[in-house]
Amino acid sequence: MSQAALSSSIRELENQLDCNLFERTTRNVELTEAGHQFLPTAARVVEELEWSSQQLKETHRVRCSRLRVGFTPTLAAHAFPEMLELFQRAHPQVHIDVVDEAPRRLQELVEGGSVDAAFGAFFQKASGIEQLPVSPSSLVLVHSNQDDTVGSSVEWSVLEDHALIALSDVSPVQQLVQSAVKRHNVKVRCAMTVSHLETAVALAERGIGVTVIPSFATAVCRRFKVNVARLQPPVRFNYCRIVKMGRPPNENLEYFTNLVIDRLRETETPWMVRARVHES
Repeated sequence: MSQAALSSSIRELENQLDCNLFERTTRNVELTEAGHQFLPTAARVVEELEWSSQQLKETHRVRCSRLRVGFTPTLAAHAFPEMLELFQRAHPQVHIDVVDEAPRRLQELVEGGSVDAAFGAFFQKASGIEQLPVSPSSLVLVHSNQDDTVGSSVEWSVLEDHALIALSDVSPVQQLVQSAVKRHNVKVRCAMTVSHLETAVALAERGIGVTVIPSFATAVCRRFKVNVARLQPPVRFNYCRIVKMGRPPNENLEYFTNLVIDRLRETETPWMVRARVHES
């Protein structure tokens, strides 16, 4: 602070207090009686400000060294462990937690600030929430590898020849399926309804029916004896990251988001890549 700015600030403080804090002569500046009386208060205020500043810095440091992310259960089980391992190699000092919940619940947690970011298929816009597309996706058909009647690319009408293992109506993926079969006038025979995508794939492996899942979740299929087929016309959407709007920048979160993007690219099967090249 320059001498002129300091003198101006002192004059403003004296005006507010309606008294002189300093006796000024041509040779020196000394505290007045009022100045001596005010000095302990001023010192205490400065000390408290410095303490508060240090506390804020410490809180920010702790917050930056802890990351809480949300995933839908499927990717929490099949993709998050590998992402966590890669993240911890690069950032061993950062503790990361995962919350595995349905998309609607994850959005509530982000809105409430208890989760730094959530990853999933979020189709409904919400005020105060910022969406970042991290991977394009589409709906695919999963069926037992013992069923050789289904090709690598099928129309939605294939569901008329197979019982459908559906997800619950609250699932955003199931809502897309229902919209697609209605749009293409497909009559669906439902074998059963389950809550978890992995359960649907396990039932499809046994030939109880077929199921429809998002392409980003095909990593689940590696554990089962199933095949995956493209559905035509395709139903495309984005797998997204959501954060609370106005959230301060977080380098750890950005690094983790890039891991998610890379991991989802790796899960794409060769026919997905060929399909994009052909359509372009």
